[in-house]
Amino acid sequence: MNLDAESSTTLSSSEAEQSVLGCLLLDNLTLHQTANTNLKAEHFFYPENARIWSAAIKLIESNAPADAVTVNDALGEYADWCGGHQYLHSLAMSVASTKNIRHYAQIVVEKAQRRGLLMVASQIQALAHEPIEPTLQLDQAQALVTALQCQGARRTPPGLFGAIVARTERWSAMGRGENTPGMQTRLPKLDEALGGGLRRGRVVVLAARPGVGKTSLAIQIALNLSSGYHRVLVLSQEMPLDDVIDRIAANLGRMPLDMLASGIAPDEHTLWARVNDVTKLAATLPLNIDDQPCLSIQAIRSKAQMAKAQGGLDVLILDYLQLCAPTDSRASRHHQIEEISRGIKTLAKELAICIVVLSQINRDAAKAFREPTLVDLKESGAIEEDADVVLFLHPRAELRDGAQLLACIIGKNRHGRYDRIALRFDGAYHRWDECALDVATSKPQASNGSPHDTGL
Repeated sequence: MNLDAESSTTLSSSEAEQSVLGCLLLDNLTLHQTANTNLKAEHFFYPENARIWSAAIKLIESNAPADAVTVNDALGEYADWCGGHQYLHSLAMSVASTKNIRHYAQIVVEKAQRRGLLMVASQIQALAHEPIEPTLQLDQAQALVTALQCQGARRTPPGLFGAIVARTERWSAMGRGENTPGMQTRLPKLDEALGGGLRRGRVVVLAARPGVGKTSLAIQIALNLSSGYHRVLVLSQEMPLDDVIDRIAANLGRMPLDMLASGIAPDEHTLWARVNDVTKLAATLPLNIDDQPCLSIQAIRSKAQMAKAQGGLDVLILDYLQLCAPTDSRASRHHQIEEISRGIKTLAKELAICIVVLSQINRDAAKAFREPTLVDLKESGAIEEDADVVLFLHPRAELRDGAQLLACIIGKNRHGRYDRIALRFDGAYHRWDECALDVATSKPQASNGSPHDTGL
């Protein structure tokens, strides 16, 4: 990359590069101080400095001393090209103290990141002139930016001792009732089974046959989380935004959904007062809803990153997995779902968020009206493999007040226990709560399954 005089100080620093090398040659033990910066040879702008760094690192890693003499010898035929013994000696002599090596290393890495950003910007500019679909251009541009972010996010794995010390402090805080480990869904038994609620970096799959209430329960969880000031993004690929808002308003204001869907009459003063209350409450909830359909994993990543950058993001709810668009439409459906599932798991870890993914179950299991199991997850075993938690919803009975009783079956819990939790769904207001009814065992199913078809 060619630099003009004005940009050279922004995109490179010969002084910082030389200071890093000088510190290392004076005291090889200072290498560990650069670990958190992830300094590598490719971060150096000047090629002779990059080669000197690589030669010194090889010597140190082989338990040999790295000084002006040994590094000059290790450079071999490149020694003169790198400035020879005179340059190496000047590097060591130019450093007043080795204490600042981490600061120097950070400068070198930051300059490299700026150069990388400039290169990506140039690639995106060229991409804009390519005769391809704009959506594909955006996906490719996002991939370039993500790759640059991943390079800057690499770090040296922590040692066991330091990791245990840090974790001990967290255990102590939790024992005192501080720093609850998860984000609470406000469904107490579910939170308890999940070890305190939803956890960052994890994927929770909520699966059921069509019409059982996956979306409605996901909205309830989103409202409960945002009421606790957790920042939530809902990607509603199936249900239009207006329908989602109707259900949220019915839930928060305890207003009949059918009346909201058909319109509130002008003389319904009580309901309009509730609408005003819901509007005021909505202003306090950090909840965002996007109803763009057919999202690719790149588009999901882009939306999550944007939310994270603009106001923060704690939980992403994706409704639902099988509606996502594949990167390669020619691949088998199994591989398409596998790619999306893997991408979701990676995204949860990269952004340190919890992702709740809604999923359908296989058609045969849905027709049988039996309790679903892990083998019933639709179209790919990768969903089961990548999920930290799998929850199944299964209708059990209609209660006397017209509400529905459903079993929330924890079919997989990588970090906690398996359980069965009774949930009560009030369809008029689209509200979900836990209840004390017994769903500990499976009941015999009706022959035609119709009593269990709740139509949520």
